[in-house]
Amino acid sequence: MPPAPTTLAAPNAMRKALSRARCLVLDLDGPVARVFAGEPAGDIARVMLDIAEKDGCLVEALRDSTDPIAVLYAHTQEKEARDGRGGWDEVVAKMHDALDAYERKAAESAVPTPGAADFIKACRDSGRTLAVATNNHEDVAIRILERLLVLDCFDGRIVGRSRDATLMKPNPDSLRRAKAPGVPVEQHLMIGDAGTDYRAALALGMPFYGYHRSDSGRRRLDAAGVKSIATSMTEFYRAARDLGR
Repeated sequence: MPPAPTTLAAPNAMRKALSRARCLVLDLDGPVARVFAGEPAGDIARVMLDIAEKDGCLVEALRDSTDPIAVLYAHTQEKEARDGRGGWDEVVAKMHDALDAYERKAAESAVPTPGAADFIKACRDSGRTLAVATNNHEDVAIRILERLLVLDCFDGRIVGRSRDATLMKPNPDSLRRAKAPGVPVEQHLMIGDAGTDYRAALALGMPFYGYHRSDSGRRRLDAAGVKSIATSMTEFYRAARDLGR
């Protein structure tokens, strides 16, 4: 089996990608912090699935899912297909409320990604705009950035999940809203750790650079078509610290 792709052999490519970008758009869970490090995602997925099953609105294909975002997305899609009838509107609303509350709790124990805060500060110091586009709740992003002491580095928008889960990535809606006003999309760079991040950027025409801490995660990005993938956010920091204004 070939090794997972990495940028370690091509630091110049990363520097070029960063130097072309006037605005950096970061995904939250992964590039900035492990949101569910202290509050396992599988626990809230189970709570959400129990809500759906109790009300007779369970998407059977997701019965054993441990991904709360996938659970919310699939049930929202089913709600749309049924025009919200049969209790689906109510079930999806309950799921949103449960996930919002759980994520706010998880934000207090989220584990910062090594190198992320240094990278964010280096980009700020170079005069670049920083923004966030995440499938997590906006409050969670703000709280985690506060805990990392980098919230003041973000003069761009912090865009989180809306009450319409079909607008989560891979839909490009959050990237479109996070885009810096007046800055061409090609002068942005999104950093994300999932194929959904890449597909959202691709749909908008926004340059993309992948990151994942695990070999399996990097393989998934490679399989999704991502050409440039970093193994750590420290790589990004090393490439960004010498960027001029």
